[in-house]
Amino acid sequence: MGNILLLLFLIPLLLLLLVFIGFNSYKSKINICSNCGTISLGLNDTCMQCGTKLNNISEKNPVKAPSERTIEVKAEEIK
Repeated sequence: MGNILLLLFLIPLLLLLLVFIGFNSYKSKINICSNCGTISLGLNDTCMQCGTKLNNISEKNPVKAPSERTIEVKAEEIK
């Protein structure tokens, strides 16, 4: 009985892990055209719409530390 309950908890966690890995793999293959904005999947180096060189989204938006994305806000008193 204990093994069945263990499997009931581990199978959803395993499926969630596989979905997470698949999503990251999918996201790394997305390219966007800097000229016309067309989004494409795959290994194309040029845009199918306008022919310009594609930029990989992961290269365009590198992950930054949270301190680099923090915006300082000054509070002002309203009279």
